[in-house]
Amino acid sequence: MKTAKKALPSRMEVALSTVQTNKQGQSLGPKGHATRLRLMRAAETLLKTRSPVELTAVSIAKASKTSSATFYMYFDDIRDILAALSDVAGHEMSDALAVLDEPWLPDALENRAQQLVEAFYKVWDAHREVLRYRNMEADRGDPRFEKLRMDVYVPFVELLAQRLIALCPADRKMSRGDARAFASVLHAAMERMATTDPNIVNKGLGARRLKAAQARIIAHAIASVCAQPEPLPKD
Repeated sequence: MKTAKKALPSRMEVALSTVQTNKQGQSLGPKGHATRLRLMRAAETLLKTRSPVELTAVSIAKASKTSSATFYMYFDDIRDILAALSDVAGHEMSDALAVLDEPWLPDALENRAQQLVEAFYKVWDAHREVLRYRNMEADRGDPRFEKLRMDVYVPFVELLAQRLIALCPADRKMSRGDARAFASVLHAAMERMATTDPNIVNKGLGARRLKAAQARIIAHAIASVCAQPEPLPKD
């Protein structure tokens, strides 16, 4: 008799497995992890139809079929659960980082750029509301959310900078600082486009066309700055 294969844990479950205690300092067993995960999934579902500022412990507890007292066993407040969701979203950027960790060849730049855009948007499409909130709080100077943003931004920019340097002529390598500057601009452009509501995009030019245009611009920009890498001015 064949035994059923155990389902692989989701990325959210893997990310949350690092949390070992609840807010009372009690160790989390399988039931505790499952409850915390259920609360987070309920919060993310509610964010599809309401603003983060409208979330309450009561509404999340109700959606997860538990109590507000249980919510506070696992989270300090709404900002705490949104930070936890932001952390999960950051972990899911690993596919985009994997694309950047592979070699980028001059004759296949647009294909690689397309893979990067698709992987980047996949995360934003799954967690757009949470990531918007993370960036808003980071822009307001909240150190916790700034760290969550930088935990994703730094490895992304560093890997993209490495690809830029590798594509430069052997006798005219771009400086690491210049490469990071170009990578930062490309990341900012990608993130700004990804924040836009897909429903709005699809009423206009459509997501497929805009993502293809974005990939082509990224490829052309990389090819241009790497072919003749002129040093950028410094402060």
